[in-house]
Amino acid sequence: MALSIDQLLNIDLGFPGISFGYESWALESYLAVLDEQISHAQAQYRLRAERELEKVKDNLDHDEYGAKLTEIDEIADNQIPRFFRIGALIPIWGLFESFVTDFAVYVGRRGGVGIGFRDVRANNFRSQIEKYFEGVLRIQLPWSVQERERLGQLQELRNFIAHRNGRLMDLPPEKEKEIRTLVAKIPGVVIESSTVAVSSAYISEAAALVFALVGRLNQQLGDKYGGPVVPTET
Repeated sequence: MALSIDQLLNIDLGFPGISFGYESWALESYLAVLDEQISHAQAQYRLRAERELEKVKDNLDHDEYGAKLTEIDEIADNQIPRFFRIGALIPIWGLFESFVTDFAVYVGRRGGVGIGFRDVRANNFRSQIEKYFEGVLRIQLPWSVQERERLGQLQELRNFIAHRNGRLMDLPPEKEKEIRTLVAKIPGVVIESSTVAVSSAYISEAAALVFALVGRLNQQLGDKYGGPVVPTET
């Protein structure tokens, strides 16, 4: 969406949403080639691993050689895609958290609010944002109850992946139960061999959720504070 002359002249260059259009585009572009990256990594791993296996083939019996080939297949077919896909959730959440934090700080300073965003105590980032915008700033976030629930699930999943790389091994029983309960609620997320795996469909869904929520808030605040009305379509 093109900006009018008046909008261009009145752009607040300190408004955080100015960069949302190109940052969301960059993230979407990265996600679009993710499957290509996975295919390339799989091919390269197979080539390297099979070449190394061939060097020691004469020292292995038939069963050992077959087991090594099976291991190569398992890593290429399952572990490499799992690693790439869970890693994609980190920048998706990062885009959400960074922009929404910047929005909170901007609005607080612009309105001369005595309570800073970081002064608000909450159990998690989503709750902190809701408390600050809706409780302190008196700005209703343009997000539905269902979207907030999905956002909370994404945050919990991202945190577990960031801190444990998706692995349930050696977790305390109560924490493992908590993660299994979370995963059971999210279509496209499963537990395989005590590790969390996510599908391409879930990555697309998570990105679409973040783009929509940040884009809506960006537009709302831009309208309210006379900032730029920027494109939110990615």
